[in-house]
Amino acid sequence: MTFSNPEQLSAALGLPFSEEQLAAISAPLEPGVIIAGAGSGKTTVMAARVVWLVGSGQVRPEQVLGLTFTRKAAGELGLRVRRALTGAGVLEDQEAGEELILTYDAFAGRLVAEHGLLLGVESDARLITGAARYRLAARVVNNASGPLTQLSRLRPAMVVERLLQLSGELRSHLVEPDDVIAHAARVREQVAAAPRNNRGEVYADLKLAQAAAAERVELAELVADYERLKRELGYVEFADQMATAAALAQQVPSVGAALRREFAVVLLDEYQDTSAAQASLLRSLFSGSEPDRGQGHPVTAVGDPCQAIYGWRGAAANNILDFARQFPRSDGRPAAAYALTVNRRSGQEVLDAANHLAATVRADPALAAHGLSLDLVAPADTAPARVEAESFPTWPDEVAAIADRIVRLHDTGAVASWSQIAVLGRRNSQVAAVYAALAERDVPAEIVGLGGLLELPIVSEVVATLALLDDPGANPAAVQLLTSPRWAIGLPDLAALGRRAQELVGQTEERPSLLEAASDLGAGRFSPVARQRLARFAREFQSLRRHAADPVPELVTRVIATLGSVVEAEVAVRGGSRPLARFVQAVSDYAEVDAEAGLSGLLAYLDAEREYGTGLEQGLASQPDAVQVLTVHKAKGLEWEVVFVPGLATDVFPSDRVSGNWLRNAAVLPYPLRGDAVSLPELRSLDPAELSSFGAALGEQQRLSEDRLAYVAVTRARRLLVATTHTWEGTLIKPRAESDYFAAITEHAQRVERAEVTEDANPLLADVAPRHWPVLGDPERLRLLREAANPADEPQPGLLSVDAAERARSWRQAAERLVTAELAEREQVRRQVPAYLSVTALARLVKDPDGFAAQLSRPLPRLVTEAQRWGISFHRWLEGRFRDQLPLVDDVEDAELAGAEFERQRQAFEAGPYGALQPLAVEHPFTLVLGGRLIRGRIDAVFALPDGRHQVVDWKTGGARTSDPLQLACYRLAWAELNGLEPADVDAVFYDLQDGSIIRPEALGGRAELTALAGRFAD
Repeated sequence: MTFSNPEQLSAALGLPFSEEQLAAISAPLEPGVIIAGAGSGKTTVMAARVVWLVGSGQVRPEQVLGLTFTRKAAGELGLRVRRALTGAGVLEDQEAGEELILTYDAFAGRLVAEHGLLLGVESDARLITGAARYRLAARVVNNASGPLTQLSRLRPAMVVERLLQLSGELRSHLVEPDDVIAHAARVREQVAAAPRNNRGEVYADLKLAQAAAAERVELAELVADYERLKRELGYVEFADQMATAAALAQQVPSVGAALRREFAVVLLDEYQDTSAAQASLLRSLFSGSEPDRGQGHPVTAVGDPCQAIYGWRGAAANNILDFARQFPRSDGRPAAAYALTVNRRSGQEVLDAANHLAATVRADPALAAHGLSLDLVAPADTAPARVEAESFPTWPDEVAAIADRIVRLHDTGAVASWSQIAVLGRRNSQVAAVYAALAERDVPAEIVGLGGLLELPIVSEVVATLALLDDPGANPAAVQLLTSPRWAIGLPDLAALGRRAQELVGQTEERPSLLEAASDLGAGRFSPVARQRLARFAREFQSLRRHAADPVPELVTRVIATLGSVVEAEVAVRGGSRPLARFVQAVSDYAEVDAEAGLSGLLAYLDAEREYGTGLEQGLASQPDAVQVLTVHKAKGLEWEVVFVPGLATDVFPSDRVSGNWLRNAAVLPYPLRGDAVSLPELRSLDPAELSSFGAALGEQQRLSEDRLAYVAVTRARRLLVATTHTWEGTLIKPRAESDYFAAITEHAQRVERAEVTEDANPLLADVAPRHWPVLGDPERLRLLREAANPADEPQPGLLSVDAAERARSWRQAAERLVTAELAEREQVRRQVPAYLSVTALARLVKDPDGFAAQLSRPLPRLVTEAQRWGISFHRWLEGRFRDQLPLVDDVEDAELAGAEFERQRQAFEAGPYGALQPLAVEHPFTLVLGGRLIRGRIDAVFALPDGRHQVVDWKTGGARTSDPLQLACYRLAWAELNGLEPADVDAVFYDLQDGSIIRPEALGGRAELTALAGRFAD
């Protein structure tokens, strides 16, 4: 089929495109920017534009390049384009190739691989992400050559985090460490020449700037060491590849010329989230000073300035605002601009509130210059939505009301399932509080993302223990643990411990350590109970510290067992240990990338997750039907029937915390060095008036960031938006007022209820005042926690004399030895099964308990047969093939993959049922909790079936018919729970790579059956 007008496209695709959508879809083959409001169908428009260009004969499919941020988004866009091309019937030419849809990072990696030698860059570097980055950075910090005078006040994990933050900013803006060091020298000179105050002293703000510059120098030197170490080891990050690709595009014009010949049209998705380095790369490749150098090349950028919420990750929000100027048409005119404003997600009532919140962002002169109307509108036939606003006296009142309302919505049938409801918090602490309230009401709920999970007390105490193991001077972590219900050290004893810690270091510059003081209490004035508990606390840490160098998953498991966290969680609320299982899964995922990942690196990773989350990765639910509780940053790209946005109070949402002030934060790249400096507040001098003006400009910039975040939060709701706020929280002395966002939403709300707050003082302080500190909570829970902290073989004070207690202890020990010897034969397997197992080990345990126990007690090295070695190598080849990182045969370490046998297997696989398919996942790691044990494994591959179900595939290089179905059952359950599916919606098969047969075992067990199997060997 050939198209001659856009209406034919609508008919061919069966989609009722709006006029503005058709205008963007059928735009001329020239540069253009599409401002796509939330819920306006940008992915559909991008796919339809490809169909229009191909169907109207302007380009061939293989001449289309599409770039986006995540593999998931790339896969979705590629699938939409391919289905649209097929559905519209424009692929009549059987020789037509396929469009290329990649992530921005993958595109940069491809450029470096193909052209890197032109700059002397080898393409065989190993790509590292996640854990490996943190491990290398921790190694740099631990082996720092010079004294870290400024950074020595920070925990090692915090230094690692700041090192990586500055490293990322340098790469995002194509800046070198030496540039940072030179800038710091200029700051010192400017401070020296700056005006003094009336006492002839340097102003306090300038002292802070001087200190930040000095700290930034130390960080820059560590970054240089980090970059050097990566080069020595042959490692490279995505950011490194992007910087190299940008240099290639700038310095080797032939690279851009070749790409422009290859790709007649380029689509850039989520352009508002691109960094300065990414924009530089794309501009150098696909634009230029004249047509022969790329000016006017057909590039379409799609994005929404109102959803530019990742500035702290290097994204430059001005990129999309400057696109029309940076990518002019061939005659020099700015690129054309189009708007998508018809929102097919939300009712108009919700959109009115969103438009109100976005007004300040849309008022930007660069955006207003396009002359577009950007207010979101719902189609005329959209069902009405509802907006509600309610204030409460206190934060606990607000949380309780939200939880109660969620219960009513579900129980009255207002929503069909729990999963249609979400609570979007500005802070991770809000996420944790709402989750706890829902759990108390037996509401299935899930914290989406690791940051909110870390705020739960049951998880934060594990992290605090890890922090104290990594750094004995981590006193905040020690205070958190000592004042927890488990140890319950009161204020007088804690103060005495602090005095003892200071006494131990004396007048030296060494930091006091509460943990060291607990190990050496001296003659301090401690209560008898506190002295006993502190001694046990010290012994417990002494025992744990012997394992501090263990692989982090094993260490975390040991810490959880030592703290009794699982028991505590289950006593508190049914299913309360689920967050711990998810935390262990996150740690396992971290360690899967790099088996040598250490504790400092893990803690830096967790700190970064707590502060920033994973940036551009959307939050993904893993429970099939649960209320989703997450931060607004995690919610971008998602939608729900009902959305609650709590905490709309001053200083909360919007937050007034300016984290990007380079005069105070050493990990922030100074604005004059950034690639987007022209769009940022400028500091022209260091006189007091200019500093004040600069501070105010930073505040305005922060407020715009919060405005975007509020817009994202509100536009997640389809039918019901509930905005809430409070007056008092915690130990506040001054009341909070409702924020501007709450006031704006009330103007569009159908129901507004404001609580009468008559107290002049915080009522929560009145509640706390009569209580002892620390607050111990439920008596029954406290009793169980105390039992966990008090070993059973230690006599309780006042019950027995010392001699009697000693005799009783000796009798008990003798009896326990006899009982243990008797039970050893009977329960050998049950006692020896470790707390964590691989799927393969679980299968061996179930099939042959005695043999498994023998292997545990007398471990022998396992010989790898030739067939097994070949199978491992072919698995590796398959993984590389599906990840688009296929190595040349000559580069594969295993010689088994060379020769005729490999070629035979390769051809057989390519011709088989999976050869032409694109998997949803490859070598996907997981952790299940079954029968009280952690079961770990990797799923070989997962594919989408035509009927909408998913299929888990386990590659077998022989013996598929005799393989244990238990493995497949675990893989199926893991994939289902990770993706919010029912196990019945996941097919699971073995695929025999030798003969091409598909083996589908019958009646695979579900969670209940697998838990029962694993539970046979529970402690």
